[in-house]
This record gives sequence, structure tokens and C-alpha cells, in this order.
Amino acid sequence: MKAWILVLAAAVMASNAVGRAQSPPATPDMQAMMANHQQMMATMQAADKKLDDLVAQMNAARGNDRLDRVIAVVNELAAARKQMGGMMSMHQRMMQGMTNMPAGGPKPADDHSAHQPDKK
Repeated sequence: MKAWILVLAAAVMASNAVGRAQSPPATPDMQAMMANHQQMMATMQAADKKLDDLVAQMNAARGNDRLDRVIAVVNELAAARKQMGGMMSMHQRMMQGMTNMPAGGPKPADDHSAHQPDKK
């Protein structure tokens, strides 16, 4: 599980590094995306800590209490898997949106050529 999270984080960082090397200074949209990335990383670190705590409790438990702790770990792993799937989908949509943009970024607000060809 942690390996997948590390792979995802490395891919995001690599794509950010490539993007910074090829693009102009960060726009407000890019700054918001970077803030969202930092929030996502903080959320992932908190989830890792929670899972580590649950595993430690499971390993320390004895008797019938151990089964309850195993169930808690499995439930946490299932929740983390669902959350990761959601993050991957969101990241994919963001990347598709960025690849569909024109090379110079979004068109200016007064460019109506897409829906009004007679007004350029």
C-alpha cells in the first residue's frame, strides 16, 4: 500500500518538475494546484500514521481483542484504497485537462472564436 502511495507521489513530483521546466512562472491556478498537492500529501501522511497506529495496536493485542484490531486494520486499508482510487481519478482528469489546453495556456476571455466564429 505504501509502495503505491510512494509511486503516486513520485509521479506527481516528476510531472511537476517537468512542468516547471517547460512552463512560465506559476499562475494562480497552478498555485492552487500546488496547494492542493501539499494538502493531499499531508492527508496521506496522516492516513499512514493512523494505519501505523492501528497495526501497532493489532500487534500488541491478545485474545479476542486481536480480532477486533485486525478488522480495524482491514477496514482502514479498504478506506485508503478507495481514497487512492479517487485521487488517481482526480489526477488523471487534471492531467487530461492540462493536455487539452492550447500551448500558450487558456484563451483570453475576449476570444469567442470557439463558439462565435465571426467574432475574433
